[in-house]
Amino acid sequence: MLFGYRIDGVLAVGAPRWRALVARAPAGVLLRTARTFPASHATTRLCLRLMLQTLRAHRCRTLVDVGCGSGILALAGVKLGVDRAVALDITPRAVVTCRRNAELNRVTDQVLLVRGSAQAIAGRFDLVVANLPLPVLTEVMADLVRLSGDGGSVVLSGFQDVDRAVVEAAMERLGLTGRTWLRADLTFCELPPSGSFTWMAVLARRK
Repeated sequence: MLFGYRIDGVLAVGAPRWRALVARAPAGVLLRTARTFPASHATTRLCLRLMLQTLRAHRCRTLVDVGCGSGILALAGVKLGVDRAVALDITPRAVVTCRRNAELNRVTDQVLLVRGSAQAIAGRFDLVVANLPLPVLTEVMADLVRLSGDGGSVVLSGFQDVDRAVVEAAMERLGLTGRTWLRADLTFCELPPSGSFTWMAVLARRK
């Protein structure tokens, strides 16, 4: 897949053929998606914007990306200054793709790959990110909270504006407070099943 873009002029993401573009940015990620979730999707970009906002404001030494797909969020975290990231996914293809992308970006010593669900790991992380379909996101949210350290940040996406109330209710039950909500439209040829073109992401913190 051909793609290349920048986030706030700081982070560049691109397929290998965009190597020159990526190399000119303060931080850059080269990526092969290999039929994992699209790196150019609106929710991916929203997560990257919220991660960048968080990492500008707070020192984050550790990050976990739950449902890592191509590994873009974990890799971007390392490129933006996180010391160590855990990239977690239940599918073998995602784990293999993430490993290859870590090698492509020369950060294999900073990215730990785990095949499994969020229940497969323990510990606390300064930053927890999850870009997952709404039913999966609400199902694993308790584990996301468990993985976040005291004062840690949680970035959630994969849901649309019509689902915001569901996400907020789940967050409230688990003691998460939304600090920043972002939205972005994704064009379709016809009206999508949900009736909405707008995707969302939220930066949350434990109460």
